[in-house]
Amino acid sequence: MKKLIILLLTIVTALTVRADDLGFSKFHPVVVGLDLDYAPLQYVDQEGLPKGLDVELTQTLMQRLNLPYTYRPNTWEAISGDVLNGRVDLAMMVYSPYRQNITNYSRAVFRLYYQVVYRNNHKNADDFNMRNIKDKKIAYMASRPITDTLTKAGAVLEVVRDLPRALQDLSAGEYDAVICFRYQAKYHIKNLNLENLTAEDLTLTPREYCYVSHNRDLINAIDRELLRMEEDGTINDIYGDYISQLNSFQIPQWIWWLMSAIITITLLLLLIMQHRHSKRLHVEMLRVQKSEHMKTVFLANVSHALRTPLNAIIGFSEMLSQAGKDDIPFEDQQQMFKQINTNGHQLLYFINELLELSNIEGGGLQFTRVTAEIGELMEKYKEEVENKLSEGVKICILTPHQKCVANIDVGMLRHIMMHLLSNAIRHTKQGNITIHYRKEGSGIYFAVTDTGEGISNELKNNIFTLLNNEHTYIQQENPGLGLSICKSIIDTVHGRIGMTTEVGKGSTFWFWAPCKFQDIQ
Repeated sequence: MKKLIILLLTIVTALTVRADDLGFSKFHPVVVGLDLDYAPLQYVDQEGLPKGLDVELTQTLMQRLNLPYTYRPNTWEAISGDVLNGRVDLAMMVYSPYRQNITNYSRAVFRLYYQVVYRNNHKNADDFNMRNIKDKKIAYMASRPITDTLTKAGAVLEVVRDLPRALQDLSAGEYDAVICFRYQAKYHIKNLNLENLTAEDLTLTPREYCYVSHNRDLINAIDRELLRMEEDGTINDIYGDYISQLNSFQIPQWIWWLMSAIITITLLLLLIMQHRHSKRLHVEMLRVQKSEHMKTVFLANVSHALRTPLNAIIGFSEMLSQAGKDDIPFEDQQQMFKQINTNGHQLLYFINELLELSNIEGGGLQFTRVTAEIGELMEKYKEEVENKLSEGVKICILTPHQKCVANIDVGMLRHIMMHLLSNAIRHTKQGNITIHYRKEGSGIYFAVTDTGEGISNELKNNIFTLLNNEHTYIQQENPGLGLSICKSIIDTVHGRIGMTTEVGKGSTFWFWAPCKFQDIQ
């Protein structure tokens, strides 16, 4: 059955897989990443030529697939980035579950096993294993499984980029041990003549050694060919003795008694997991309690904002309806009517603000970018509010030296500027109101400065989220939701907003909005 499958795959590939089908040609060959740090599997010799068993396998594979190819050598540290970012079309790497969703792996060519390397004359060398590495300095090339294992064991971690150098440093006493793959340990100990080093297998999960590519069709073709090469013995002929060394696992002598401790460790892990689960539940419960508290504060604030003007309207209305013709002086009646009207408008204004805030946060408010001269917009906003200024208050614009033409959400800009200007006018009875704007990075900085009464200490820390602040209505006057609306708009367009204030001296409210500059003269 297996031979039949191989035969069918051969026929299908012969009919369908060509270099140009996969997007490659002699003018656009397969670019193969070559890891300089994986000797003897792959490396570059003194003449700069690709060498190693992986190179021989890739050469055979590309010939069988009739694919032109070329090598691009790089360091171990950069080779994965070359693959993931598409700088090379193909490479050989260990399988990582963390990358399986962002690239494509072939079937495993073989599996790689880890070893710990240490000095023969190291203290307790006869019993040097993963059970007693607490506080020992262990060097290794970056690997998440090794990092997790060493961290849990309490070792001192030392990530290195040059494995041969690290093994030489180990031989000289720089480290207590080095962790690497079995073939690396054997090759470098022999090649560097490090006779005082010993290697021992580790009980870490072996890693599958695969081809990797961002090209799914290329990996599919390689998978089919690797199956045939495995069947006809080509892979075994290329790697020879390394296959048995790489795919076999030698169980250390101490592993048997270690099994008796696994049950105890498993139980401890279960207890730890249960404790962590309980801790997560506690954190989630606190989050729910905080959410409930914010909900209560929100409802209390909304109720207060609605109830205060309604009480005034109902109270004055009842007094007027129940009083006789001459019970209330005419002047007092007029004042009551004025209070009813004022509180009615205040109630309507708050409801409109609340609806506007809900509309923004629900994604119902849409803005459109247009090209505009910012100075002209500021002059327009200034003219709109001049007739609302208190007597003696002046408003001016600080214009930058350069004319600023930008592609910006004019609707967003007007919403925020009119809220800030209205807020400044309401709280400024004398002095000046100043509008600032300037280009800043990839956007424009705007500010409205006034010489008004400033913001109280109780409100200024939460002025942009009044409905979630339990101190919002400690004062009699309703502070409104204009700034909360501004904050929601700015968050929608990914900008920033803030303020500086001093009681009795005034405030500056500013915001930064991203935009594209069309022309700056």
